[in-house]
Amino acid sequence: METSRVRKMYDYHVWANHQVIEHLKQLPDSIFHQPITSVFSTISEVMVHLYVTDIIYLLTLKGVHYDDVLKIIDEQKSQLEGADIAAVEKAYHKLSEDYYQFLNLHQNLEGTIKAEHPRYGKTEFVMADILHHVINHGTYHRGNITAMLHQQGEKGVPTDYIYHIFS
Repeated sequence: METSRVRKMYDYHVWANHQVIEHLKQLPDSIFHQPITSVFSTISEVMVHLYVTDIIYLLTLKGVHYDDVLKIIDEQKSQLEGADIAAVEKAYHKLSEDYYQFLNLHQNLEGTIKAEHPRYGKTEFVMADILHHVINHGTYHRGNITAMLHQQGEKGVPTDYIYHIFS
């Protein structure tokens, strides 16, 4: 995936997360932390999971050692657990800025990096593949959020790529 395509797809990821956050801000505050029986127990949990996972992959792309990534993730996760949607929105915004800074510094995202994966050990990844995973992972979990909203009697918000193209 060429750099401009990766950037375009990351723009979509940011846009889709923004759509979900803006939608959640319009709903009753209780919806965000309401326990339900689903893949995650609250929408807040999904948002924090998506956020910390995005951090994991950015730090991996930057070459941060896996043990250090885990420490950073623990800190970030503890700061957002129980937080309101405004705090989550602020964290997502800062993280997207960090990703854009990374994208601006790396012109060849088809290059490989060496990293340690908890399941596969030390391996090489193509940077564009990791970014593609970040975007795909986000799409999957935004779908979880829509399903969870429906369980609570609320509507989701469209975040399909086609909506981004025409926005």
